[in-house]
Amino acid sequence: MSRNWTAACKIWKRCTLKKLDGSALNVCFIELPRDRTDDFLDFQMTQFVPRELTYKISGLPYNKDAMMEYRDVLKEKLLDPALFSMVCCEEKDDKIMPNIIASDSMQLIKRGDPCRDETPPNLKTKETKDYFRIVRDWNNLCPVPKVMEKFNIETFYDDRGIVTHQDYAGYGFSFHFSLIRRSVCESQGVPMSGAWMAAIGSEKAALRTGWEPIYEVSRKDLEKVLKVRIDERIPSYKFCVLNISNISRFSDY
Repeated sequence: MSRNWTAACKIWKRCTLKKLDGSALNVCFIELPRDRTDDFLDFQMTQFVPRELTYKISGLPYNKDAMMEYRDVLKEKLLDPALFSMVCCEEKDDKIMPNIIASDSMQLIKRGDPCRDETPPNLKTKETKDYFRIVRDWNNLCPVPKVMEKFNIETFYDDRGIVTHQDYAGYGFSFHFSLIRRSVCESQGVPMSGAWMAAIGSEKAALRTGWEPIYEVSRKDLEKVLKVRIDERIPSYKFCVLNISNISRFSDY
């Protein structure tokens, strides 16, 4: 497919987003086409990795060699057919612009899948190793397989990150992605999605759209588990779930 979007791309939502200052943006939320994976990789490496909490506390964004190593790892992970990704692009004059301005990714987990450490073998840089250790130890506080057992479900969409380009902050992308996840789950027969809320904005957006916290850990206790210091502005971190059967009141958006 060319860089011009076509009808082959599934469009999940079109809308106009507004900032508090009144500026407006016409956007389109689109399922990521496979031939845009390299563009999506670039977007993740420039907009997500340098700013997301687990990357920052591992030190990964601050080491050039670690960034190069992780880029290769992420490129491989993006090819996983169990990964579902959406991107948001601006729409002008009835044309969808090619540049990605926001994105959302989820990993499909099936009940009974073997629980495995997602740390790739033969990592060379300390920061990349630390990143995967941090993710593993954090996720083990509320393991997805145990969540699935608790709610007696067979499939689950595990969060892989909502990302907004820093030049487009303030338009409420997290709120809309949190809502659209419900539509994705409903259309694919997945009863639940879940995510650790590692940013104040994403937590507020999730709670406004029907997500529910099921586990919480204080910042101080999390620091002990991860063996790193964390920004003191957030006192605790929650694992929230989107239970499709409980959110009919959010059917119109």
